[in-house]
Amino acid sequence: MEVSVLNPLLYFKLFYVLAFLFIFLTVLYHSIKRGYRIQSILLMLSSITLLTVVGTRLVTIPFQEWIHILFSNEELIYDNRSALGGLLFGLVGLIISQRLFGFHKSILDVYAWAVPVGLGIQKVGCFINGCCFGKPSELIWAVQYPRGSQVHYSQWSSHLINQDEAFSMFVHPVQLYETFGLLLLGYIIWRTRNYWKKNLSPILLSMVMFLIFRFLIEFIRDPASSQFEVTYIYGIKNLQWIIFIISCVLALLLFIYENYLKLDKIKVSEYNYTLKVDLLYILVLSTCIYIFSNLLTRYEILSVWIKFIPAILITLYYILKKIEYRTYRVTLSFVLIIPLFVFAQTYENDSLSTKKFKQIDIGGSFGKFYNELRYNPQTQTSDCGSSTTYDYDYLKNKYSIGGLGFSQVTRKGFKENKLGVNLHGGNIKTTGISSNVEESNFVYGINPYYKYEGKWVGIGAGFQIGNLILRKDIEDVIESSELSYKTKKHNFFPEFY
Repeated sequence: MEVSVLNPLLYFKLFYVLAFLFIFLTVLYHSIKRGYRIQSILLMLSSITLLTVVGTRLVTIPFQEWIHILFSNEELIYDNRSALGGLLFGLVGLIISQRLFGFHKSILDVYAWAVPVGLGIQKVGCFINGCCFGKPSELIWAVQYPRGSQVHYSQWSSHLINQDEAFSMFVHPVQLYETFGLLLLGYIIWRTRNYWKKNLSPILLSMVMFLIFRFLIEFIRDPASSQFEVTYIYGIKNLQWIIFIISCVLALLLFIYENYLKLDKIKVSEYNYTLKVDLLYILVLSTCIYIFSNLLTRYEILSVWIKFIPAILITLYYILKKIEYRTYRVTLSFVLIIPLFVFAQTYENDSLSTKKFKQIDIGGSFGKFYNELRYNPQTQTSDCGSSTTYDYDYLKNKYSIGGLGFSQVTRKGFKENKLGVNLHGGNIKTTGISSNVEESNFVYGINPYYKYEGKWVGIGAGFQIGNLILRKDIEDVIESSELSYKTKKHNFFPEFY
C-alpha cells in the first residue's frame, strides 16, 4: 500500500485538532449532564490542553534550553513531540483543575478513557504524514511512502535505498497499530471504570496500560523516527527501559493505592462555583499561554483558544447578568480584556521572514444619527442687539459614505510598517425634526498616513484634506436660523495615533 497524499502535514494538523475536539466535546457533554457550569469546564479543558501541548514539546527539549524558551522573544523551532510528555503534563492540569473547582470522580473517569481515544485519533494524522514510522517489513499490510517523506529520507540517508527511488521500502504501519491499540485501551478503561474504589485508579490504570503498549510498540518502531537520542542496553532502547520502569512504579502505586491506602489522596469536594476562582484561573492561564507562545505552532495555540475564548465570554456574560456584581462590572470586565490582548499577541505569523505586499481596501458606511443644538430663531435685531432667547432643534442625519484605500505593508514578526492613502466620498442629508428644513452636503476627502505597530505599542500620523463636515451639538450656540449654518465645515484635519 502506498501512502501518498498532497500536503500530508495538513492532515496531521487536522487530526491533531480533531483529537482535542473529541476530548473537549466528550468532557463537556458529561459535565453538562452533571450540572457543572460551562465556564469552569472550559477553563479546565483549556489548562489541560495547554499543559498537554507544552508537555509534548518540553520533554523532547534539553533541560538547559528551558530558560531560553521561557524568556526568549524569538520564535523557537522545536519539531519533536512526545505523547508521553503530553499525557503526564495533561494529568497535572487535570488534578489541579479538579482540586480548584471540586469536580466529581466522574470527570476523572471520563478523562481516563477519552484521552487514549483522542491519542488514537491523532495517530491517524501521523500515519498520513509519515512521522513516527515503523521498521522495514514484508507483511502484506506494510506501507510505502513517497520521495520527500520522512521515511524516504531516513532510508536514503541510511543507504537502504537510492535517492531517485520513487517510494521508500515497505514499513510497519505503526501509527495504525497505535490507533487500534489506543481505541481498545480506551474501551477497556470505560468498561472497568466502576470497578475501582478510589478516584485516581482509572487514570493510573490508563497510564500503566498506555506505557506497556508503548513499550511493546517500540520494538517495531524505527529508531530514526524517535524524538530522543537512541542507545541500546541489552538490545533494548533506552527509552523502552525508562517506560518499563515508570510503568512498573505506577502499577505498584496503583496496587497499593487501591488496596491499602485508607485515605483517598485525590479528594473530591462538593462542587461550588465561585467567580474568584474563575478570574484567578483566567489570569494565570493567560500568563502561561503568553510564556509558551513562542514554542507552540499556530494549530497548537488554536487548540487552546477554541476553549479559552468561549470560557472568557461566558464569564463576562455571567458578570454582566448578576446584580451582585453591578458595582464591580467595569473592573471585572477589564480583567477579562487581558487574555484577549494575549490572544492578539500570540496568534502571529509562523515565520519571522520579512514580507512586503500591497493592500487594497474597499468599504462603505450607511446609517443615521441624531443630535441636538441651540440656535437663534429671531431674524430681527433691536437697538440693544440680537435677541438672546434661543430655541432648540433636533436634527436627523442620514449618511452614505464609500471609501477606497491603498497601502504598502512591510511585516516582520510582530512589527509592521504601513504607508498608504485613503479616499472617501458620499452624502450627508440633515433634516430638522422641528423645523422640517432639509439640507444635503457632499463630503469627500483624501487621507495619506503612516503607521508603525510593534508588539506592545504603535504610533502613526497623517492628515485629511477635502470637504470635511462636523455636526454642531447643544454646546454650540448658532446665531442664525439658517440650517446651513448648523454645520462646521473644514478643509484640513491632522491626525495622530
